[in-house]
Amino acid sequence: MQVQLSCPNCHSEILSEDINISQMVAKCSNCHTVFSFEENFQQEGPQKPEVFLPDGMDALRLLSELDIRIKWRKSMSSFLIFFTIFWNAIVLPMTLIALFSEAYEMLLFMSLHILIGVGLLYYMAALFVNTTYVVVDHYNLTIEHRPLKMPFYPGRTTPSRDIDQIYIHKYVASRTNGQPNYAFGVQALLKTGENIKLLKGLRNANQAQYIEQEIEKFLKIKDRAVEEEYKVK
Repeated sequence: MQVQLSCPNCHSEILSEDINISQMVAKCSNCHTVFSFEENFQQEGPQKPEVFLPDGMDALRLLSELDIRIKWRKSMSSFLIFFTIFWNAIVLPMTLIALFSEAYEMLLFMSLHILIGVGLLYYMAALFVNTTYVVVDHYNLTIEHRPLKMPFYPGRTTPSRDIDQIYIHKYVASRTNGQPNYAFGVQALLKTGENIKLLKGLRNANQAQYIEQEIEKFLKIKDRAVEEEYKVK
C-alpha cells in the first residue's frame, strides 16, 4: 500500500525523513505541526457491495444535491387492495341504508367501521399517487411525502453536519395468520449518539441499502457497523 502523507494544518507534503514509523507521528517541515497518522493505517472491515438503483426508485446526483424519489405504488400489497375493497363493500351499503332510513343510531354504532373504511381508502389513494422525496445537500437532509399527507409518515429535516452514520433497520410491520411481515427502514445515528428514523415501510432491503449507500457517499461519511443495524445478506 502506498500512502502520501500531507499536513493536516497547511496541507504540505510530508517528507520521509520527517516521519516516525514506529510511533506513527510526523512533523511538517513547512509549519512545524506534529501530528499522528495512525488512523491512516487502521484496518478496515469488509466493504459492502455496491447496490444499483432498485426498481421503483429514481435518483439524481449533482455536486450540490442528491435527490432520491421512491414511488409508493411499487410497494402496494395485493392483500391490502383486496381487504380495502372487501371492507368498504360491506360498510358502504349499510351506511347508505342507515342514511336513507334516517337510522342515526345505526350510524353511531358503525362510526368506527366507517372511519376504518375511509382511512383504508385514503391510504390506498396515497399508495397510488404518493412519492417520497429524499433530498440531501451540504446543509440538510430532508424527507417529504407528497402529495397526500400521512400522519404516520411525517416529513423530517436534519442538518447534514449532525449525521454520523446511516443504517438499515428491519422490523415487523404486520402479521398475517400469526406470521410476521417484515419491512425495512432507514435510520440515522447522530454525532450526539441519538438515533432518528428517516424512512420506514420499505418492502425491499435493497431500497434501504441503496439509500444508505448514496447518502453516505454524498456526505462523504465513512461507513462503519452500527449495533442496531440490519446486515443485508
